[in-house]
Amino acid sequence: MTKTGYLKEHFMKSILTHLMKIGIFTSLGWAQLTSVQSESGLEILFGGEIETEFVDVEGPGGFTNQDLTYNKVKNRSPHMRIDKAVLSTRINYSENLYYKFELRFGDKRANVDKHYARWELPSFRTLVELGKNKPMIATKRQTEGYPLIGTAFWKGREYHITSKTQYKFGENIEADLGLSIAMKRPLGTDDAAEDKSFKMMVYNDYEDRDGQTFEYGGSLGLKVFGVSADGWYYTGKLIDDYDWKYNLGFLPGYDNIAESKDEWEEDDKTHWWYGGRVGVDRKNIHIRAEYINALDGLLPRNGFYVEGSYRIPLNQIKSVEPLIRFGNLNIERHEETMGDPQTWDREMITLAFLIRLNDYLAIKTEYYFLNEITGGSKTTDSAGNDVDNTRVNDNQFLVQLKFEF
Repeated sequence: MTKTGYLKEHFMKSILTHLMKIGIFTSLGWAQLTSVQSESGLEILFGGEIETEFVDVEGPGGFTNQDLTYNKVKNRSPHMRIDKAVLSTRINYSENLYYKFELRFGDKRANVDKHYARWELPSFRTLVELGKNKPMIATKRQTEGYPLIGTAFWKGREYHITSKTQYKFGENIEADLGLSIAMKRPLGTDDAAEDKSFKMMVYNDYEDRDGQTFEYGGSLGLKVFGVSADGWYYTGKLIDDYDWKYNLGFLPGYDNIAESKDEWEEDDKTHWWYGGRVGVDRKNIHIRAEYINALDGLLPRNGFYVEGSYRIPLNQIKSVEPLIRFGNLNIERHEETMGDPQTWDREMITLAFLIRLNDYLAIKTEYYFLNEITGGSKTTDSAGNDVDNTRVNDNQFLVQLKFEF
């Protein structure tokens, strides 16, 4: 059987098998949003969500089926987990001011994921945010999996002060201006999809580091008759020396980049990234495209994604929505190194089928086709077996049950 045929068969078998399994969960209930009054008379709202996931990585698991390649998938066997359980609390101080924080629990850790105050200034049509949250240009996604550039650039949480001012020009034309001052997020690693074997370079969640720097950003947005366009630019300096020395400096071959031009230095602290996003959300149609370009030290990165979906309302349940996305993330100036996944160029196709039973309960079925350029080569082992180190077989299947309350 060809590789393409195997992938198609694996994809269809996974969907049919695991969609039957999720039926046992659909009778579970959910809670309505609850509000109470504090001793001081303030209104407090409680809500949250729980995500339970089934994950299966391409190929059979077990010791006898382990990869012969240098890069190995840690767990190919099907497994279940609580991706997150979030308890959200919002405290209303006035009609235009509230504070919100989210406690996040998983199978292995618990933390305060987000916490921020929002102050609305109606006379200026401005919203000010102070606290820890995703960057102001982050967008909501319909799938569980992020686009590759979403994971790399705007998934990580930061401490910031942001403002967004809206301007209206008639009924069908809107514009907005965003400003941001943030504690720069450190460089780090995160998963490309659900499997945690091969990490990619990202702007990580904020952590206090010696040599901390600031990041300054601005954005412009325009929405005309349901078609939106946004652009942004962020700049600052790398954290000294955690970013340039311990993250970039330890990449195999990074010192060779610095030596390739007289004006380049290994401790270069340049940091900027910019991007643009266009989208259409009209009736049941969703289309979005996004591009991001970045430079950290001497290492440029860029990528894009395009996605589309169509929501189909139903009588017995709220809707179903098939979605497809294609995206990539490229590392420039640096050759791919087989032993360091941070240096790999990546492409990912996401096929998703989203079922919304009502406003509070959803089932997400997603399959990720991953293509990673590892920098390896085709060889043979001591037993004469062919070993293909040019890629890894780590396509991934996900079924998620999401309960909101």
